[in-house]
Amino acid sequence: MQRIGIIYNPTSTRSLQLSQELRQWLEQEYQHNIWWGTSDQARELTELVKQFDLLISCGGDGTALRTARLAIPYNIPVLTVGLGRLNFLAELAPEAMQEGVAAFLAGKGWYEQRTLLRTTLLRDEQELYTGVALNEMVLSRGDINRIVEIAVEIDDIPLITYRSDGVLVSTATGSTAYALAAGGPVVDPRSKSLVLVPIAAHLTAVPALVLHEDTIVRLTKLSPHKAALSVDGGDSIPILQNDVVLVRRSRQMCMLARVNPPRQLYASFVRGLRRE
Repeated sequence: MQRIGIIYNPTSTRSLQLSQELRQWLEQEYQHNIWWGTSDQARELTELVKQFDLLISCGGDGTALRTARLAIPYNIPVLTVGLGRLNFLAELAPEAMQEGVAAFLAGKGWYEQRTLLRTTLLRDEQELYTGVALNEMVLSRGDINRIVEIAVEIDDIPLITYRSDGVLVSTATGSTAYALAAGGPVVDPRSKSLVLVPIAAHLTAVPALVLHEDTIVRLTKLSPHKAALSVDGGDSIPILQNDVVLVRRSRQMCMLARVNPPRQLYASFVRGLRRE
């Protein structure tokens, strides 16, 4: 493994400093070819990113998600160092960074495949947008004082029409993110299941649901009020009345580089939930 990219959060002094320390250590100890920069910079260097053997994220869960978006198209493993508030996606604590990276480079690590969502926006049966998410897609209201009506179908069977602030569909990985904040369940991140969660729904008899991995969710925006679609917290895409959003499990996977044994998974869950 010779080509390593390090992604840092430019708004975090700690991320900047720690990632610089990691870069210098790797260059001195391993003489690897190291690239260091932000996710925005990396997006402009497609040919370079394709050549990476490993991407290391130094930041919070947002930085980890941005790093994953760079890695997924080329099946590059992502090793995460947690510097945020929650760090549900983090594999290494800052104090264990060098030891953990050294262990992985010595062949003592392993790889874990995580399920992704594929989201497609249709307008008048024409495909306008397709995106892939590690955490979730969100269809939400655009006006602060207006709810949206969203009809939900599961595998072509009508389920319910939510009058709510929105609806989200998450992966098991994303069940500890926005989905949890909206009242959804925590799902083992190794699961391929999907999670459907209404956001502040009005008088609904259908709460959050855990769905089979092969489920296709169809969301139709019925109300004329403003709404927007966002995938993993990315750009907001305006949604018009009668637009359709299809959500299903992607054929692609996200490869996470691991050092800690799988049995530590739930311990890290508890630490995140308790803000430890």
